[in-house]
Amino acid sequence: MRGGIAVLVGLLGLALAAQAVPLCDYRSPLTDLSNLVMSFSYEYVNDPYGAKERDVNAGRFVVDYKRLYDTAEYGFDVGVANQLDISLLDVSSYSTVADGNYKRYLTSDGDAFAFAGASVRSSSSYSSLGVSVDLGLGLGRFNDVTPLAIATRIDEDLVRRGRLTDHLRAADLQILAYEIGSRQTYLSLGDLLAVVQEIIESSGFVRPGGLDALDLSKITSLLQDEGFTRYCGWDGKLGIGYEILDPSGGTNDLLVTAAFNYALTTGPDVQLLLGGSLSGPPSLFTTNRIDMDAEYDYIVSEFLNVKATYAFSRETWAGIPTDAHRIGLNLVLTPLNTADVTLTMSLEQRPYYLEWSVDIRLGISIQLL
Repeated sequence: MRGGIAVLVGLLGLALAAQAVPLCDYRSPLTDLSNLVMSFSYEYVNDPYGAKERDVNAGRFVVDYKRLYDTAEYGFDVGVANQLDISLLDVSSYSTVADGNYKRYLTSDGDAFAFAGASVRSSSSYSSLGVSVDLGLGLGRFNDVTPLAIATRIDEDLVRRGRLTDHLRAADLQILAYEIGSRQTYLSLGDLLAVVQEIIESSGFVRPGGLDALDLSKITSLLQDEGFTRYCGWDGKLGIGYEILDPSGGTNDLLVTAAFNYALTTGPDVQLLLGGSLSGPPSLFTTNRIDMDAEYDYIVSEFLNVKATYAFSRETWAGIPTDAHRIGLNLVLTPLNTADVTLTMSLEQRPYYLEWSVDIRLGISIQLL
């Protein structure tokens, strides 16, 4: 095993520069990413002085699911966003958006593709359910760079703790990424860990005595971090659709659709995501829907993670726009392996709000056994 790895390292060393490979230059044959976020909040306040206008009895339930799958020949993406605001004393509202697209690349090594998609929308402000389908062409690809990002995190941790005399060569990182990306071919995590250990110890940068139990424990925790994902790439789409059901209750129309997505990571601790879409009849200036969102995730340290989000949506009917804004900030502090402190802040503005709504939540979780 060691001889085969040494030969592979030598061959890759001739092909790669000595410096680390940028994450977005890494190419994975398969991208399969999913993310599900659910949150619920409830508040009840009974004014002790009998002022009914000061009573509060309201709750909010939010579900946000995204799935991205991409291979050399085809790919698909699915997104579901639901927000339900319930108030027994004031206005209740809900909004649900579900989108799905299937794309087929024109060539296995190219970025051009044809796509077919469907969208379902429902809201308390609509008079009926909205359903549409579309077809079109697009350009661009997304690439899962999580394996190389994990390999880089392992390297940085070992260097920071003085277990390596220098950073691993680009060839070593590429081999680590290949093995980590092929983890489904291993019978167990222990088998993958053994290969990772051999690759690192064959680099020549490990302190005398090799990796110890603490090193292997830290590497195992990084390999098991299923919530950690990093990807790069972009795509843009233009299409023509048809409105099967008009949410305004009007006649069904032909639709013009456009969308873009962008992902960038400059290092394993950073992820930037941008996305947007536009749809409406040929008279886009009088009737349309625009959605835009941005997310920035930054691992400040081993103990602190920061995520900032922004979402904007606009619906225009008969030339009259209605806008909604949502800003979120999530701070996760992990002082101990068995304890988390989470601070979540969100601000939202909708057409019928008199001012921005503010939601601040502080959560503490401790694992006792």
